[in-house]
Amino acid sequence: MKRYIFLDIDGVVNTNRNYKARISVGEPWRDDYGPFFDDEAVGNLRRIVDATQADIIITSTWKYKGLDAMHTLWTLREMPGFLLGVTPEVVSSDFCIRSMEIMKWLAQNAPEDPDEYRYVIIDDSSIFLPEHLPHLVCTSASVGITGENAEEAIRKLNE
Repeated sequence: MKRYIFLDIDGVVNTNRNYKARISVGEPWRDDYGPFFDDEAVGNLRRIVDATQADIIITSTWKYKGLDAMHTLWTLREMPGFLLGVTPEVVSSDFCIRSMEIMKWLAQNAPEDPDEYRYVIIDDSSIFLPEHLPHLVCTSASVGITGENAEEAIRKLNE
């Protein structure tokens, strides 16, 4: 069974809490790749990956840095899991662009039989097509992936 995590970054592993904490003590808050990620949120992502062996597909606007840059960031920051790819760009006037990008990625890359894979969408937005809502784990931008979010994602991926 293949498992996929469609991962947003801002509000998921890049949090307002982390930014404010770093600024308040005068620590650097970014590097050449962008803002540093929240250790607690990344730890919760690691819990999901360890429990499910899911591969990660970036849905965030960070994907526009390019897949090679994302792979470098993933390695340098010692991020969990295997970064399988990024969602393709979809040009549309619809407000559910991210949903359409996920649908396109699944159509191009997932097994044909939907019983052969599971996926979750981890995002701080809840604006998704109705068919994606059962797969959505919605985070708070201020704290990112929480322990409760991790448990929900694990449950959905391992059903």
